[in-house]
Amino acid sequence: MQAQYQTRCGTRINYTLRRSARKNIIVRSGVDGVLSINVPPYISAKQWQQWLQNNEAVLLKLQHQSSAQSATKLPESLWYRGESYPCRIVADKDAMPLWQAQQGFRLPESIAADMVTAKQHLRQYLYTQAQAVLLPQLQQHAERLQYRPAAIALSKARTFWGVCRTHTGIRLNWRLIGAPEWVVDYVCVHELCHLSHANHSPAFWALVNRHTPHTQAAKTWLRQHGQALFVLA
Repeated sequence: MQAQYQTRCGTRINYTLRRSARKNIIVRSGVDGVLSINVPPYISAKQWQQWLQNNEAVLLKLQHQSSAQSATKLPESLWYRGESYPCRIVADKDAMPLWQAQQGFRLPESIAADMVTAKQHLRQYLYTQAQAVLLPQLQQHAERLQYRPAAIALSKARTFWGVCRTHTGIRLNWRLIGAPEWVVDYVCVHELCHLSHANHSPAFWALVNRHTPHTQAAKTWLRQHGQALFVLA
C-alpha cells in the first residue's frame, strides 16, 4: 500500500507499507526516495503512527539517501502500456530515447552520460506518448458516455491518477502511459462519472461499474504496480 507521512516540520515521507514482517519493523530504501517498510500484522494504527513520529529523523535520512542514489542511476526498466521493458544504453547517434517492442527503451550514450539529463529525456518521451495516447482515449470515452468535460489535459501530480473539476475539466496523470489500456479505461470512466457525482457515493460507484467491467482489477493493478510508474519521479 502506498502511503505518505507528514513530519512535524512539514516534510513528507513517501513509503510503501506491507504487513509481512514477523517481529520487527523493517525499512529499506526504495526508488526515488520512496521507502519500503514491512510491519508486523499486530502493530496497530496508533502504534504505527507513534513509531513514525519517533523515527522521523532516521526516515528522512534514508529518504534523502534514496533520492540521491536514484538521481545518478538509470532505471533498470520502465513500464509502458502495461508491460515492463528494460532500459539499455546503446552506442549510436540517435539524439533522443527510443522505444522498441523487442528491445525496450534505448538510450544513446551521448544522453546517458548525465543521468539527470537522461531521466529528463525519458520523462519527455513518455509524456509525449501520453499526450498522443491518453488524451484521445479519454476523449473517446467522453463521446461514448456523452459527457462534455470543460477541458482534458495531462497532470504531473504525485498523489492522484486523475482529477475532475466542473469548471476546469479532467486531467489524467501522464504516468498512466505505463499502465495497461484497460486500467486507463477505468481511470477515464472514473473521472468522467464525477461529472454526474462529485463524490464517491454508492450511486457514483454504480455508475462507474455500469460503464467499465474493470473497476476492481484496475484498482488492484494500480495498488500493485502504481509506484513503479513513478520511477522517473
